Amino acid sequence: MELAVTLSLAGAVIALGAPNFIEFRNNNRLTSAANEFLGAALTARTEALKRQAPVALCPSDNPEDPDAECSDGAFTGWIVFADANNDCLRDDGEDIVRSQPTLEDALMPDSNGVCLSFAANGFRQVIAGRATVTRAVFCDERGDAPTRSTSTDSFARGIDVQPTGRARITRNRTEIVSWAGTGVACP
Repeated sequence: MELAVTLSLAGAVIALGAPNFIEFRNNNRLTSAANEFLGAALTARTEALKRQAPVALCPSDNPEDPDAECSDGAFTGWIVFADANNDCLRDDGEDIVRSQPTLEDALMPDSNGVCLSFAANGFRQVIAGRATVTRAVFCDERGDAPTRSTSTDSFARGIDVQPTGRARITRNRTEIVSWAGTGVACP
């Protein structure tokens, strides 16, 4: 009898806790991806100031390869590198400062560009022929839905990079949804 009661209680706890654990895991995955991207942007800006030379962040299909190159795809993986010729394309001899291994398939990043470049003064710069990242968003299957019916927070995580080079993460749903007009949206 005691075993049956114990198993019933354990079943009830698992039934109540499993959905919360799944949501916790999904939120943690999104937060981690957004923080890694923000960290890479801050690293690029700091390195540009420290080196007094351009440093860029771009998506890469092979970010862990010592010969990693920039791609025109989504930010599922990325590299930060010293961009000696200031073209936002990694060439031979340009040092990789930081890299992010490919994200899990459950995450769906989107951005309005494929290049985030910082000048020696730490300001974000536009590179001719390469779309500049000013905003990026990380989503999962929940999209940019509100976290609760009355909440202003979104499940999505957005990163906004100002012209001065300052970057921040937002979960404000109104703000993230408004980015669709600039080409950034949860798929």
